[in-house]
Amino acid sequence: MKLALKLASAVAATAVSMTALSASAQDIGGKITFYTHFGNFVDNGKWDEWTDAFETAYPGTEVEVIPVAGYRRDMPTRMASGDYGDVLNVLDNLPPEDYATFYLPLNDMAIAETHSFVERYTVDGNIYGYIYGANAEGVVYNKDAFERAGITAVPTTRTELFATCAALSEVGIVPFQINMGAAWPMQQWDKAALMFAGNGAYYEEALSSETPYNADEPFGQSIRFVKDLFDAGCTERDYTANNWDQSKALLGVGEAGMWFLANWSVPQAITAGQSLGVDNVSESLGMFPLPLDDSGTPSVLLNPDWALGVSANSENPATAKAWIEFLLTQTDVANEAGFIPGDSRIEPSLPQLVELFGYDPVVIEAGTPSSAFKQAMADARLDFMSGTYIRDLVLAEDFDAAIADINGRWARATAN
Repeated sequence: MKLALKLASAVAATAVSMTALSASAQDIGGKITFYTHFGNFVDNGKWDEWTDAFETAYPGTEVEVIPVAGYRRDMPTRMASGDYGDVLNVLDNLPPEDYATFYLPLNDMAIAETHSFVERYTVDGNIYGYIYGANAEGVVYNKDAFERAGITAVPTTRTELFATCAALSEVGIVPFQINMGAAWPMQQWDKAALMFAGNGAYYEEALSSETPYNADEPFGQSIRFVKDLFDAGCTERDYTANNWDQSKALLGVGEAGMWFLANWSVPQAITAGQSLGVDNVSESLGMFPLPLDDSGTPSVLLNPDWALGVSANSENPATAKAWIEFLLTQTDVANEAGFIPGDSRIEPSLPQLVELFGYDPVVIEAGTPSSAFKQAMADARLDFMSGTYIRDLVLAEDFDAAIADINGRWARATAN
């Protein structure tokens, strides 16, 4: 089922009860190790709650949860050592043809029939991962900040967006946080290229272009959009330090107005705002589609978030699979993270998603970047989906020369 249709029907739908788990409790036992990027669920006790529930459902089991803050940075080293536990994320920068080297096939799990984006993690007929949930990329904004700036409606055009930034700035509110110092949030502008193209398969089309960063091509349009925000003074002043944690609090309490990130970021801003004593953060935050131009036609990009897989070196794969199935179907992990749940039987609960899709946007489902595309990015020395090269372009003293250099590297990387 398309996630857009699922979400549209979820607004008024009642929850669908879960079916029984695939595995019989008597077949499951022993200890597994689980490496997760969700350290916040350690802090708030949710992992304790969910592991306790699993161990109650499957007596004789134990799940050791190990949080990894720098998941993309640290897990490849651990995987190369061969010691990477039983359950872990499917690394998104790992070529799909290498999945079989590091992960076990999960074809025998019943959730294959009820999960979204399964095809994205299927190679040669084998399924290697099941997503926590999906993300809708849009603008998260603070309604109280908008009210203080006299803004009565969300912007629906590019011109209105920049006017909104100006109004926020006039009352001392950071208009549009891009988190350039942290770098990784700048990956949003790699994703936005799909929105400018209006095509979830655009990455593959870029392989046939020698100049994808030209002003009239989607990558170029996306980079210029964020550069224009920066040049217009719409973004935070400090573009060198990693202020990600601070930015969450600023948005949560209304000292910042907006950022362009997916729905997963909403719960984090809520938690950060609440930690500073603000009680109504959830009601203050909303979402609207990023206005790419002045057409007034909204669009939203859907992306799968991390998928869970089972280590090829697991000594207890049955329990590892049971943990994944339990976590994704019998707990509220997806909604706690702010996702559109990967399991189609679980309704999304985040009100900001309801608002976002209430604008009736064109929905673009992101395709899977191929190995050829990822290799081209690597050969061109572009850290795709990591953000650093985009930050460097925005900060370049000679932007046109920097774009010419990037195009030249890309052309050499894709030359046949």
